[in-house]
Amino acid sequence: MKYFLIAVLILLLTTAKAYSDITKKIINTLEKSNNYEFRFIQNINKKKETGNCILLFDRKINCKYDITGKILISDGKNLIIKNKNSDNPNFYKLKNTAFYKILDKRYLISELLKSNIKDKNKEVFVYLNYQDIEIKIFFDKEKLLLKGWQTTDMYNNSVFTEIKIIEVNKRIPGDLFDINKFN
Repeated sequence: MKYFLIAVLILLLTTAKAYSDITKKIINTLEKSNNYEFRFIQNINKKKETGNCILLFDRKINCKYDITGKILISDGKNLIIKNKNSDNPNFYKLKNTAFYKILDKRYLISELLKSNIKDKNKEVFVYLNYQDIEIKIFFDKEKLLLKGWQTTDMYNNSVFTEIKIIEVNKRIPGDLFDINKFN
């Protein structure tokens, strides 16, 4: 019995260390990352959309959807979504959306430091909760980069966004996140 308990203790400590190691590696990778350029596949209630985005880790993002031409831009405080066939964009306060936390590197790191990272079925993820919205953030187990997120949008639709990072720390034009172009 004594040997069994020692074996279980060793197994638990080894597993905890493995999770701790991957958490530290993901945090180190995030700390070195200022921005990502990525392709995305977004599923909203089984409807797929694709496109390109540039994410700047101070709550800024600029996305263009492939087929619809829709654009989504955050300047860090506000979020606009403009459809190709409409002259009027929809404006939202960023803090009222899940992007407020998804695009906040400091917040992601602080949540990872709480050691609540999960590793199931070859997926590495962390659960966040913001304004009663559950957000599941995925990380690439090998490259240690952000891999996507799953959440619910403001219309209570299930949203899963998978991303494939093209470039890290790309030089970005200063006006890329200027939403005043749409006023």
